[in-house]
Amino acid sequence: MEAIQILGMIVLVIGIILIGVEFYMPGFGVPGISGIISTIGGIFLTGRTMTERIIVGMIAIVIIAVMLVISIMVFNSKRIKSPIKLETDLQGKNLFIEEKDMEYLIGKKGIAITDLRPSGKGEFDGVKLDIITSGYIKKGTALKIISIKNNKIFVEG
Repeated sequence: MEAIQILGMIVLVIGIILIGVEFYMPGFGVPGISGIISTIGGIFLTGRTMTERIIVGMIAIVIIAVMLVISIMVFNSKRIKSPIKLETDLQGKNLFIEEKDMEYLIGKKGIAITDLRPSGKGEFDGVKLDIITSGYIKKGTALKIISIKNNKIFVEG
């Protein structure tokens, strides 16, 4: 075996490990991109002919697929907490507030606790709400709730 093939196998193994790390991280980032590049590079460095490269590539794909299946089984086992899956159950009978039940808010006065660009957060009678305005309103500005449409609270400054 030539030195370049040994280097290719090392790069291939590193690539597969990086792809495995990506399974446990939310989003798609540096380990995933680096893993894909390393795996492809390792495949081309390991195989001397196109046939060998195809065989090594198929083996890499099978290994990655097995790792994916194992990681899915581990996260679904409930013994290990998934970093990308929300485990909290929402409690209560009716978690959705109907628009007619929110109409009492119209006319309430409060303050912007974030910049509204055009959405942000405001505080009304000690309760923080997600709100929307027609333009830009600076943090700390006095607000008034003017309407509620499609469960969205509209304010003006």
